[in-house]
Parts: sequence; structure tokens; C-alpha cells
Amino acid sequence: MPITIEEAIARIPQWAGVSERAAAFLPGGITNSNYRVDVDGESFVVRIAGNDTALFGIDRQREYRCTVAANKSGVGPEVFVFLPDVEVLVTRFISGHSPSAAEMARPAMMARAVESMHRYHRGGAFQGTFSPFRVLEQYVRITRRYHAPLPPDVEQGHRRILEIEGALRGGALIRPCHNDLWGPNLIDDGARIRIVDWEYAGMGDVYFDLANFSVHHGLSDTQDEALLRGYFGEVRDGGFARLKLMKIVAELREALWYMVGVNVLRTDFDFLGAATFHFERYARALDDRRVPAWLGQATSA
Repeated sequence: MPITIEEAIARIPQWAGVSERAAAFLPGGITNSNYRVDVDGESFVVRIAGNDTALFGIDRQREYRCTVAANKSGVGPEVFVFLPDVEVLVTRFISGHSPSAAEMARPAMMARAVESMHRYHRGGAFQGTFSPFRVLEQYVRITRRYHAPLPPDVEQGHRRILEIEGALRGGALIRPCHNDLWGPNLIDDGARIRIVDWEYAGMGDVYFDLANFSVHHGLSDTQDEALLRGYFGEVRDGGFARLKLMKIVAELREALWYMVGVNVLRTDFDFLGAATFHFERYARALDDRRVPAWLGQATSA
């Protein structure tokens, strides 16, 4: 069982004997419990890992080291302390708000998000690697082991993913990547878009980071073009194709992530409903009549 917030606080030597201390639960975590802890006028986030999170591909040592690297780029939070034996990470609290999907799709806000991506993509190397294709294989194995109710056509769909992997293999842009750019992980502090929760970070393909961002913010074709133009300065057919194919992969990754949670995490969260939502979006994206053309164009990104 994870330790309690009281037990976590008691293990942090820098907080021994402080005169003022208050803890408040932060909602939104699925694989973690997060708390804001105010200590003598300073604010922190205490992140306590949940049970069995390694089944989701999370390595807490890697998360810690990637968070340190991301902070050096000016995007990630400052790490205060890491307790590896109990998988507790304490970072400085970032004041601000998480922009809605509609806000993030606006040109000015998207440009700020792209600027933050550039910062950590061009920063120091992250520990470990991240391949969405290997993650999908892992998730399929785990969902079968825990008897999650996978759709009957998951095998056929995964064969299509192997076809996409083959088309994308030659043009990968390997950089430090976050790989989980959904709304709550992006915080506008008033000056910069800061990014938290580096659980899935590693050296990966920039196009997956962009696709993951696009999927989580519901970007249209026109907005995807704006995202590519903002990031690369132009939109090429190969780059657009690569982004669109990676969005298909990203949808399946989300669906299978939630499927892993169905029989692994004992919470009230509707994992099956969320998985169904992403499976449906994945199926629609895979059925796009442009997919065959994208498979041919992706190698010229």
C-alpha cells in the first residue's frame, strides 16, 4: 500500500521542526495521489505513487531524473526531494491554471505551448527511451493477463499499427519527449506554459509528442497544420502525414492505457468508459480514407 501524506511528510528531513505546515489533496491524479503542502510560506506538490503503476510503463527513478532535466529547460517543476524507497516525489508548486482545450487551440496559446515543447525537446537528454509501439505491445499483454474486456478486433487493429510503424520508422526525430500532454499537465503560470507529471518521459519521437498534444486537445486538420507550422515553420505533406498517423497511434495508446486500469487500479474512475471513447476515436481515425496516402508520404517528413 502507498504511504499516507502524513507519513510522507514525516520522512522529509527538510521539514522537520517547521513552525507552519498544511496539506490539501489535489484532485485529478489517477495513478498517483497528489497533495499541495504549504511549509513556512512555501508551496510544494507531494506526489505519492499508487499501486502497480509499473504496469503502465512508469519507472519512478526515470520520472525523477526526467523531471530534473525538464526543470533545467525552464519547463518542468523544480524537484525538492525524491524518496525512491516509497516512490514519493516532491516538487515546487506552480501557480497558474490549466488552459482548456478551446483555449489551447487558440493561435497565441498554441504558440506558447510550442515554445515550451521546443525548450525541452532541445534540452538535455532524458534517461530511457519511449516508443509508443513497444508501449502498445506491453499494454496488450497486460490487458490480457488481467482479463480486460478488449474489443474483438484489437488484433486486426494492432496489425494496422505495425503497418504505420513501418511507414514511420525512417523519419523519427528523437528528442527528449513528455508523451502525456493532456490538459491538466500543462499549466499557464502567466509567463510560460509549464509542464508537470513526467511519468512517461524519455527519448522519443517529436511527432508523437505533437500527436499526443493534438489528440488531447481535439485539434482539427487546420489546427494540426497550425501546430506543425508553429513548430517547424512550415507544413510539408510528409510532416502532416506523420502527425496524422501518430495521432492514430496516440488514440490507441490512450484506449489501451485505460484498459490496463480496468482490472488493475481499484478506484471509482470509469476506465472502461474512457477506453471506449478512445477506441471509437481510434477506429474513426484508422478508417480515414487518407490513411493509404499518409503511409506513402510519411517517409518524406
